[in-house]
Amino acid sequence: MEALVGLWTDLGRITGVALSTPVYAAVSALHVVGLALLFGPIALVDLRIAGLLRSLDVSALTLLRATARIGTALAVVTGVLLAGARPDEYLANPTFLAKLAVVGIGLANALAFELAARRAGISALLDQPLARASALASLALWLAAIGLGRWIAFT
Repeated sequence: MEALVGLWTDLGRITGVALSTPVYAAVSALHVVGLALLFGPIALVDLRIAGLLRSLDVSALTLLRATARIGTALAVVTGVLLAGARPDEYLANPTFLAKLAVVGIGLANALAFELAARRAGISALLDQPLARASALASLALWLAAIGLGRWIAFT
């Protein structure tokens, strides 16, 4: 664990996130952009899969899912960089650890859904009970991750 913290600390210094307020602020802003590109599109997809936004067609879902993947990548990379500013503090923070767990479960849920969508086709999953449950879980997980992320600032 100490080696991981050491590497993460080095990453924070090398990238400037740990040493420069403007760099930290820029990476933080990019993290928010990543969250927006993740949550906005995936919320629409989840609402359609759950049967609530029936006007979204398969081509729209495909575009929204691609946008959410870009947002996920940006949010994960910038999140790792932000935590590199003070990894020992973050790893000792129960709220941060809870956020990591929720994000991990959210990513696992997303990966399982993507595999099912690639295997059966997205249209085959529309309004299916298991897909609905996955979509509702996705909404809850990403909202929880965002809430926990904000709560970190207060702990």
